[in-house]
Amino acid sequence: MKSVFTVTEADLYDALIDTRYDVRVVEIKDAEKAEKYLEKLYGRHVPVVGGEAYAEGSDSLFKPRYSDGDLLHVMRALTAEGGCPWDRAQTHESIRKNAIEEAYELCDAIDAGDAHGMREETGDLLLQAIFHCDIAERAGEFTRADVVDELVRKLVSRHTHIFGSDKADSEEEALERWEAAKAKEKHAETLEVKLARIPDSFPALLKLQKTLKKLTEAGLVNDAPESSVGDLVRCACGALKSGADLEPDLVREVNELSRAFTSGRIKKVSELK
Repeated sequence: MKSVFTVTEADLYDALIDTRYDVRVVEIKDAEKAEKYLEKLYGRHVPVVGGEAYAEGSDSLFKPRYSDGDLLHVMRALTAEGGCPWDRAQTHESIRKNAIEEAYELCDAIDAGDAHGMREETGDLLLQAIFHCDIAERAGEFTRADVVDELVRKLVSRHTHIFGSDKADSEEEALERWEAAKAKEKHAETLEVKLARIPDSFPALLKLQKTLKKLTEAGLVNDAPESSVGDLVRCACGALKSGADLEPDLVREVNELSRAFTSGRIKKVSELK
């Protein structure tokens, strides 16, 4: 017998509806609003009669509207025995760069103000998260539920100005509360651990910026002369003439700066040889 989920109209708009299953909505007070919402979910008109509505779900992979449940269903079908050979063969390592590429494409769509592009690229980025969850679940590493649980715990614990007693009346204060809560969670982390959490796979300039922030907070004196971004471009041009491979070589130099400071060899940027 097919599962039927019953929700009140008050809960309908917050519920995560899987349109593979039937849903019964009761205690409907705003029929027009409920019908519009159900049509957006199920891709067809669902009438409200006597304060209730009943929408029949569908397991079909060819329907006018898909839900979160369809995404998981399709992903599992692709990676199940007898599924797509390419999808089944993928590992965390083989698709690791895909998330980076999709994130950059989403950024381009945002910069262009392209709402349709943002919708598509957000979906592509979501696919990477679901793909990693699927790979992990099949390997017995973790599940999608574990990922959601950890994410929500982080959101609740770090928004102390929303879910705790702290106050934040501005964007800056909210960020300060987040950073304070994060620091409290990770109070036992050494500088070395904090630096190690900055990935080598970050773009080199981003890694440099984040690393310098951590090092200067820990006492490194940034006594480098002030310069412009144009100076940075000119330095890069000179480095290229010397045969440097800018991305990996800059990451290597940033890591050397970290080691030099944490080992006590330098206290100022100018002391780095």
